[in-house]
Amino acid sequence: MPIDPNLIRTIAALGVPVPALSTDPREQRARAFQYEQAVYPHLGPTGPRLPVREHVIPVTGRPDVLVRLYYPREPTADLSLPACLHFYGGAFIQGGLHHPSVDAMCALRAARAGVVVAAVSYALAPEHPYPTALEQGWAALDWLVREAGSLGVDPTRIALAGQSAGGTLVAALTQLNRDRARHPLSMQILEVPAVDLALGPRERGVEGLTEEQLAHLEMSLAWYVPRAGDRLDPLVSPLRAKSFEGLPPAYVFTAECDPLRDDGEAYAAALADAGVPVAALRMLGLPHEGGMYERVSGTARLAQAAVAETLRTLHD
Repeated sequence: MPIDPNLIRTIAALGVPVPALSTDPREQRARAFQYEQAVYPHLGPTGPRLPVREHVIPVTGRPDVLVRLYYPREPTADLSLPACLHFYGGAFIQGGLHHPSVDAMCALRAARAGVVVAAVSYALAPEHPYPTALEQGWAALDWLVREAGSLGVDPTRIALAGQSAGGTLVAALTQLNRDRARHPLSMQILEVPAVDLALGPRERGVEGLTEEQLAHLEMSLAWYVPRAGDRLDPLVSPLRAKSFEGLPPAYVFTAECDPLRDDGEAYAAALADAGVPVAALRMLGLPHEGGMYERVSGTARLAQAAVAETLRTLHD
């Protein structure tokens, strides 16, 4: 099935050229941010204004990490809501809480599901390669559990959610948590995740990408994991774990027109084979980033409604 023609028409009508890729990480981030500022308001929904609190968490041996909490209502002393620790996407080299899609998504999910969304502003490669982002994610999770009472969070009702590279971090973090502390996690939500970084874009046989795009993807991977041998580590490539037992129930969303589609579906199958409860949904007609384009895609609206409904089950 081709990409949703309505999505293609809408993007084409905007007349915003896709920015050239850059080998300078700061320039690449600036171009990606400017492009999203130009197109996202026409493709994705605006998030509601919610009470927000920001905390800076110390990380042993790594840079401190900022966590922004989106509350569905003004926090009070007696508040004890479910929470979702959220990781944005961006190929490990770009993205952030300042991006309109990330801010809107976190606010919408907090409001739609009535949960506290704790968004992790993890450090980016190449300045901060693996395992910095993962260790920051671990510190954020450990902090959220330990400080739950003062944050208005129920530590027994915590979900993890991540998109693209963020999904990779979530899958790795569930394994790290199992082996380190076994904090109770209610679920993991993986949206278009990359779970086998040992396979580069050329090894995957990716179609439809230019030589420049393939080279840029390979460069991004090298920035995040400079030592090729580390890409076999399950904390880099969660699909290569020796065991999936003891991981939280998973909800896996893949996009039909996405080179990473098979990654997510293989991971869902591996979890199911290990006895982990899994639900998997393939978003037909959507590219990698299409799940956030609710303004123009009925499939994206259904997918985001499913995520919100899944998070609402934390109240059960």
